[in-house]
Amino acid sequence: MQLTSHGYIFNTDSTAFGELTDSAPLTHDFPALRERMAEDGYLLLRDYLDRDQVLAARAELCHKLDSVGLISHRYPITDAIFSGTTEQLSRIDRNAFAKDLRTGAALRAVCVGDRVIGFFEQFLGGKILPYSYIWVRNVRVGAATGVHFDWVYMGRGTRNLYTTWIPMGDVSLMDGPLAILEGSHRIPELQPTYGQLDVDRDGVWKKPDHQYASGWLTKDVRDVQARFGRRWLTTEFRAGDMVCFGMFTLHCSIDNCSPENRIRLSTDSRYQLASEPADERWIGEEPFGHGMD
Repeated sequence: MQLTSHGYIFNTDSTAFGELTDSAPLTHDFPALRERMAEDGYLLLRDYLDRDQVLAARAELCHKLDSVGLISHRYPITDAIFSGTTEQLSRIDRNAFAKDLRTGAALRAVCVGDRVIGFFEQFLGGKILPYSYIWVRNVRVGAATGVHFDWVYMGRGTRNLYTTWIPMGDVSLMDGPLAILEGSHRIPELQPTYGQLDVDRDGVWKKPDHQYASGWLTKDVRDVQARFGRRWLTTEFRAGDMVCFGMFTLHCSIDNCSPENRIRLSTDSRYQLASEPADERWIGEEPFGHGMD
């Protein structure tokens, strides 16, 4: 199987590519989980979430995508097979639709439900502030996300902020899942350089020729692996899995090459201690989002 991101081919030799480590056996040992996060920069928790609850959130998302013509009716709607047209998207308020996706009751029952909040209360040791804005990813065939730190998008509060990536359904390697660069949170030269970027303050949205356009370090996953001598890690995900990682863990997504033309559905949500400063762009009843200098 040839895996790519933005068309760049991953080196899948065992020295350059591997499997994410499952930390689910440690879910009752939070000191051990903290140690693993410090060492690996991520935690994969297999089957940690209620599968039926995740699939309910998937169904909610699929019906909303179907309402704007993105889902094929030749298959069950929850298969999330792309219809082949985005014509209706040009006739709707895209911001309002994005808000509708991220505020659905079933989606929020997963992302800010007791299972996730309870995990972070124990992991961080206090009352949790979940960011109000939940990023819903509906990634069609041919699309991917470049290599990046999350810090460059939400670095105006505590550094002790964590992303949780949740596949909203089963996600095979061909569907374009998350990939993490092993030990990248401990690469010394990145945080004082690329890690100082603030995508809004530095105006990268308005500068397509910017060194870090879109806030990405690069699109070239093979170059990053060779440059830093670390493996790319991923896996085949199941509904019920979740991955947590810090602000300085490099990650990207694999190209969605689904032979069925399936839309990859996932969410990114963020959590921190309520007692620590938060990035004001992403909290409150109406998060401002990007565009704040």
